[in-house]
Amino acid sequence: MNKLKNSNRIFILPIIVALVFGLIIMPAIMPIIKVDPKDVPIGLVVTDEGDIGTTLAEELPKNAPDIVKFIQYDSMKDLKVAMDEREVYGALELPSDFSSKVATLQTDSPQKATVNIYINEGANMSAATLTETVLTNMVAMLNKQLSTQMLTAVEDQTEQMKEQLEPVLQAQEDGSPLAEIGDLISPIQPSKVQDFANPIVLEVIKVHETGDLGNAPTAFLTITWIVSLIGAVMLYLAGTDRTFRSKAEKMKFNTIQSVMPFVYALATGYVATWYSTWILGFEFESFNRIALYIAICIAAFTFMIFATLRWLKLPSIAIFMVLMFFSMAAVQMPAEMMPAFYRDYIFSWLPLRIYADGLKEVLFFSKDLINSYSSILIWILIIGLVLVWIKNIIEKTHEQET
Repeated sequence: MNKLKNSNRIFILPIIVALVFGLIIMPAIMPIIKVDPKDVPIGLVVTDEGDIGTTLAEELPKNAPDIVKFIQYDSMKDLKVAMDEREVYGALELPSDFSSKVATLQTDSPQKATVNIYINEGANMSAATLTETVLTNMVAMLNKQLSTQMLTAVEDQTEQMKEQLEPVLQAQEDGSPLAEIGDLISPIQPSKVQDFANPIVLEVIKVHETGDLGNAPTAFLTITWIVSLIGAVMLYLAGTDRTFRSKAEKMKFNTIQSVMPFVYALATGYVATWYSTWILGFEFESFNRIALYIAICIAAFTFMIFATLRWLKLPSIAIFMVLMFFSMAAVQMPAEMMPAFYRDYIFSWLPLRIYADGLKEVLFFSKDLINSYSSILIWILIIGLVLVWIKNIIEKTHEQET
């Protein structure tokens, strides 16, 4: 009877799995299923001091859609720093000659005004695509607005010319060629019609270009995390219930445990980078720099997981298995396009987010192996190594007392 009662609990297991895994999986896939772009930062530089430039500098931020937020900069130098620091995903520039060139369209020497759009590709591919779409649409609307204003002014001039010529035209007899000339009056020369219809030239400039490497952080994500996970578990299992004949033998084993993550990291870093060039066709400016960065990530994550296993035992591995699901969106999407719950409570502390941002820094920005993100990873490595050895010493002391 007791066995039957225990066996009946098996039927409840699927419900428990649905409750637990549903609570885990749904927040993990939320950013991918429910994309919610809001206040995506975009730079605005207006060096034009003319009436049009001054007006647009005030109106553009007010009339921008909710999905973007304009941040004004005093110069292109300030904007470049902001893009280097990944503060903005793109920018709109109105050059100093914008108003003066618009004014020339009604003269004998017309010059089209230029608007520059900057796309910060390396910051995030999804955000860069969104930024380019939004800014292109805004410039198209601006183009249409200026064209309408100019054509309205032309219509007013045409009416004035017709009023001035009206006495002459009324004096003409029916059928006279001059009687129909009123319909042909226009202050615009035929060659200028196209300039009035499209007064603005749009130029898209991409900075920190990704080329074929835009998906490199996603490509290296799985192998980096899985090798770290498996390596940490193997190191833990190798020392579980292990007996030693002497303190020296135990010290030797613990030392080997501390060296192996670096071996795993270097081997995987170079193999994974080579695979990416062979299978995916990636071409890196510096093969060694990418391989070493991947190695730093694997060593840091291996020590982080191994230290957790040493203190919390094997069941704690579930934490890091779940982190894999939560990190996919963090690698592919910017925080401004994520739902508020994921952005506020999950995104900021994900270790794989640090890996992805650091790889972008190495590939597209400073291109230095040691940067702010790799420095964080090195500190994770050091802390993990220290925690492992504290556990080794505690166990060693306990063994001596016994």
